[in-house]
Amino acid sequence: MKFINDQGVDVYAIINEIHDIIERHPFQPTNTTHMGVGIYGLIDDVFAVFPLNDLKALFDKKMENREYLKTLVTAFKSPVFLVSVHCVYLIHVSCCLCYVHTSV
Repeated sequence: MKFINDQGVDVYAIINEIHDIIERHPFQPTNTTHMGVGIYGLIDDVFAVFPLNDLKALFDKKMENREYLKTLVTAFKSPVFLVSVHCVYLIHVSCCLCYVHTSV
């Protein structure tokens, strides 16, 4: 994460925004903060500081108390929504292929 932060993406600010939303203390990197190597190390590092359990608990709480969220999640799981997303994807892919074919 330090590498990404050094490239100009304020990763720590993003993590702290999430911590603020779920009412956790701000994340402060230390010299003892583990830093992995490569993309897998980066992913491991992000998951190590990302409060997944807290986010899941917040989501579950919202699902219990917010009817609109239940409706939205149900809609996202519906076959109609999945087919719609698939169709949009296929249209996008076919347009890209047509563009590549005509520009060659």
